[in-house]
Amino acid sequence: MDKSERARMLNEAERMLNEAADLMDAALRMSGIEQRSGGDSETIRRIASDPSYGGSLRNLALDLERLEDHPGWSQPLVSPKNLFDGKGF
Repeated sequence: MDKSERARMLNEAERMLNEAADLMDAALRMSGIEQRSGGDSETIRRIASDPSYGGSLRNLALDLERLEDHPGWSQPLVSPKNLFDGKGF
């Protein structure tokens, strides 16, 4: 399985999780038991699509697509040590 196929699968999983979260919200809306889900639909959306969560399916798919052109070892700027300038510590 190549990286583009893996990225496509992650994008499909992202779409399906977002659809599931929408279904949850629709089913619970005005039911009187919305609070019992504890905001689980937002957690599902975070796992699926949150751009600030490195493990979101969207970010993982983007990383796979990016790695297709350039292997990880050729991308020194994605190293955590290059994400912060060290000031303010």
